[in-house]
Amino acid sequence: MSHLASAGRAVRVFAVVAFVSLVTAAGLAQSTVAGHWTLNVDSPQGAMSVAMVLAVEGEAVKGSVSSEMGESTFKGTLTGSEVSFSFDMSGSQGPMTVKTKATVTGDEIKGEMDYGMGIASFTGKRTEP
Repeated sequence: MSHLASAGRAVRVFAVVAFVSLVTAAGLAQSTVAGHWTLNVDSPQGAMSVAMVLAVEGEAVKGSVSSEMGESTFKGTLTGSEVSFSFDMSGSQGPMTVKTKATVTGDEIKGEMDYGMGIASFTGKRTEP
């Protein structure tokens, strides 16, 4: 076998390994983010428990949040283990859009919710995959 044929085969093998690695990494990111979560939010009105459901399709996320202030659905993005989404809710000052950014590590999530009048940090745990 010539060096040229051997080099071509090595390049093809490397390309296949790289592709499988990327697909596996994308699948792992999806599986590590999706699920049912309980969030503990340090909101302007005090500590609040929020139930969240996350579903992942590629680099898109969708789901819902539910708390004593009501329920809302959302769509957002996933980049690795970073999740970003916005949802609408009614607060003491009227309707508002809450912009959320979080990082998922295993069965834990940590992030911030920007209410437009301030930022509330939160932590949480996955309750179901």
